[in-house]
Amino acid sequence: MKELTVSEAQQIARAFYAKQTAAYASPPPIADDKIDYEIGYQELLADEYITAREDQIKARSFGSEVTVPAKQQVEAGGFQMPDPGSEAFRALCEGIARAQIENARFVLFRQDALLGGYQPQDELFRGASPLEPSTQLLQSSAAPAGLTLAEAVGRHVDFYSSGPSAWEPKTKEEKERTFSLVLRLWGPELPVRAISTEHVRKLRDFIQALKPRVRVDIDALDDMTASAQGERLNPKTASKYFGYVKTLLNWLDAEGYIDGIPGSSVKLAVPKSAMKRTVRPFTPDELNSIFSSPLYAGFKSRSQRHLPGQKKAQDGIYWMFLLALYAGMREGEVLQLRKADLHLDHSVPHIDIQEELDLKTASSVRKIPIHPDLMAFGLASWVARRPKQAEHRLFYEIQLGSAGHRTSAASKRLNKYLERIAVKAGRELVFHSFRHCFKDAMLNAEVPNDLIKQLLGHKDPSVTGQYGQGANLQTLRKQVEKLDFELSEYTRGLLISNCLK
Repeated sequence: MKELTVSEAQQIARAFYAKQTAAYASPPPIADDKIDYEIGYQELLADEYITAREDQIKARSFGSEVTVPAKQQVEAGGFQMPDPGSEAFRALCEGIARAQIENARFVLFRQDALLGGYQPQDELFRGASPLEPSTQLLQSSAAPAGLTLAEAVGRHVDFYSSGPSAWEPKTKEEKERTFSLVLRLWGPELPVRAISTEHVRKLRDFIQALKPRVRVDIDALDDMTASAQGERLNPKTASKYFGYVKTLLNWLDAEGYIDGIPGSSVKLAVPKSAMKRTVRPFTPDELNSIFSSPLYAGFKSRSQRHLPGQKKAQDGIYWMFLLALYAGMREGEVLQLRKADLHLDHSVPHIDIQEELDLKTASSVRKIPIHPDLMAFGLASWVARRPKQAEHRLFYEIQLGSAGHRTSAASKRLNKYLERIAVKAGRELVFHSFRHCFKDAMLNAEVPNDLIKQLLGHKDPSVTGQYGQGANLQTLRKQVEKLDFELSEYTRGLLISNCLK
């Protein structure tokens, strides 16, 4: 391969920009998975996108979102990727980043003015068009004419199955399930270059009509869709699935398997009401109803724990609700706890959530001081009496799902109990509501925001949040001890009386 000059690097950048803009009849939003009716929201996302690229240009330090397409365009033109640190490498990456910035401006312009003429702000791209000779650098990466949809999907899945951009297990399963629908609807042998706007529109309408919780292996596609008056897939979920397909098409275009993105202007509208938060915290009255219900006051039988009776038992369900409230842990975190993760003899009794667990994010790794109420309710004596199975999983009797679906079975079981005692109704109250209670209790106790993030396992994106290891256990304990969940004297007395001796 021949070496790349600065002039050729700029030519590649202009061709890259021309390719990005030339194929659009009406471009997709800046963030395809965050469709919103207000152009102002897209402008905000575009501003963040542009600022991130400008920062890289100023620092002369480029991330994979720039270097990966740069490498693809260079190799497609038959050049050798220049060495990092060379003038050609800097010119190439800067040019690609500038092309991405200019394309973001173009997208916003086209969303606001479909028919108007666009003049690039960056002088590097003024006069750039798909007719420039430099576009021949891009044509060599075109897909073979016979590439089928099934083959393209396979390549897409393989690409994101490993490496730094690998999908999480749950995301991968969701995308593969979505792609299986696409293959059934469009046909696995459809040439990817034959995908049209009509294909995308038909898929959009199909996803919008899906029944909730429908199986994708049903023989007849018509059996998967709801009637005109029937219950349908949640609009946010439908938008997410449609977004997976849009991402696939964007990837096929970026990789050169197709020329332009079919159906780029086809959108799946999400009602404003569907974008609002649906989960809320429990009220104090609801918390008192839960912790004075038959599970804690006495139940009829193991199979009828929601009915009053004389039987009592402290098992996983009994303590999952309490730990979720008083420690603010995610359901999956509680389910995966090992006996050794609870340090009850430490000078500051605490729960150690370690990276060995299947966690949501890296910031989920944290230590949470144990609230004094949990000790008063008998947590230490209960943990000490747990059988050998608890060494591996403290809550061994509650089913743990596969990677990506850790909480599925447990959620159904725990939420079913809340329904049976008439606390839960609809989707706004779920197990995760305990975590919302924990956060609200911290706000009411005036816990500093950075410590709230640390205790919840949320990433702190601020500049100061990037320094240090966070507050120590003694500091965190002082904050946790301030939390008041407004349990009544009767409820507290009941829980204390249940303490195992």
